[in-house]
Amino acid sequence: MRLPPVIALLATCTLSLAACDSAPPSPPPPPPPAGTDAGTEPGDTQAPRTSVASSRPAEGSQGLYPVELYYDGTASRPGVYLRKALTVTFTGPMEPSLAQVTLSNRTDTSIEPRSLTGQWSSDHRTLTVTLPAPEEGGPPLEASSTYALDLTRLKDAAGNPLDGAPVLGDGKLDFTTGARESLLEHACTHALVNTAEALNAAPTPFAFPPTTDEGHKRYRLTLPGGEGSYQGYSEFISAPDADETVTLFLSREVPLTVRNDTEGVDVPVELLATEPACAGITHRARFGATAGDMIYQLHYGPTDHATFEFILERQTK
Repeated sequence: MRLPPVIALLATCTLSLAACDSAPPSPPPPPPPAGTDAGTEPGDTQAPRTSVASSRPAEGSQGLYPVELYYDGTASRPGVYLRKALTVTFTGPMEPSLAQVTLSNRTDTSIEPRSLTGQWSSDHRTLTVTLPAPEEGGPPLEASSTYALDLTRLKDAAGNPLDGAPVLGDGKLDFTTGARESLLEHACTHALVNTAEALNAAPTPFAFPPTTDEGHKRYRLTLPGGEGSYQGYSEFISAPDADETVTLFLSREVPLTVRNDTEGVDVPVELLATEPACAGITHRARFGATAGDMIYQLHYGPTDHATFEFILERQTK
């Protein structure tokens, strides 16, 4: 029996749908070849980019000491010179062939920006930029000035530009320097150049303590004791006709108490950390000395180090 045209059409559609339902699903797309990672090709800005993890100085920091004094024995004129090192550590390895940065003084814009080349660590994650003193003279960084270290020419190991967020934002490390201190830098020259006089501190103030009162001198003092606790004494004689401020620039933090033995009174001592102006000086101890050839007993410790050094400076009040 011949089916009416409409019924025949419906039957044909039903058979077609059944055939579609029974067809096998399409196979999934093949995985990417081994060793590839989608989204990490050079220049792929959609992938997470490397950014700054930390820096020294920190972004936006204030009061950075502008210089570091160091001794260069290989120079044509061996002596004490100035430099300053800045370091930046990144969240991932960087492209080692790119190490050029630019330093700009934002306080004095008449100073031309300096193009500098840093040195990468072995893992290519930390860049150290050492600023020498400019050839035309002056310090590596001016005191009390705001600077910007432009890192935007750097790229990560995949060739992506540096992501300034969240630490830098604009890709520039901003910081402000503090003031310089002449007495500290003067003491640094003695710490770097002078040969230390080695002395043994006395165990008590009555056991003939060594005299440590020569200005501009570098002393290396060994304290008696043991089992991680050391302490001892040295002696200081005040000037005959002028009150003074006495400063010991120390190679490490050492507790110090001072007694005017002539008058039988204790003398206040100020112990502070110093700015990182040079190797060999980390702290200073300061006290006042009264004129009159008075005897002062300096008591060091207790401390966990037997030996330390100091530069002694005397200033008339």
